[in-house]
Amino acid sequence: MASTVLRQSTVRTAFRAAAHAKPLSTTFVRNKATLPDLPYDYSALEPSISGQIMELHHSKHHNTYVNSFNTASEKLATAQQLNTPESVADQIALQPIINFHGGGHINHSLFWENLAPKGKGGGEPPSGELGKAIESTFGGLENLKKAMNAKLAGIQG
Repeated sequence: MASTVLRQSTVRTAFRAAAHAKPLSTTFVRNKATLPDLPYDYSALEPSISGQIMELHHSKHHNTYVNSFNTASEKLATAQQLNTPESVADQIALQPIINFHGGGHINHSLFWENLAPKGKGGGEPPSGELGKAIESTFGGLENLKKAMNAKLAGIQG
């Protein structure tokens, strides 16, 4: 059922990344994370999501995750090069920051990929197998939304 939830472009992106993956080594150069371009205009999801909210969420909120992740990653690289007792403490302290902002960046990148305007796969309630599973498990889409909101209310990011 997971494959019915993901958009085909998300699956293709994962396969492409895996195909170009290089073997891990003990040293590597980390590239900076970048804010992805949206595959649609900010206003394309209206009236479900306003263009102003989409622009704010993408250009400010998601971009903050990207910038904070890059800053923390640079600090980590510096601390790793120093290799002093103080820098080891810095490396440990930076891990939750990198995890939080890196995770926020990844989550938002997936979020944008899984939204679509009407006429391009979005804007309609789930149908087919996914629609049937939602109906049988939750009793309908509105009940699913309520259950998800209740479970996700305490999650940061």
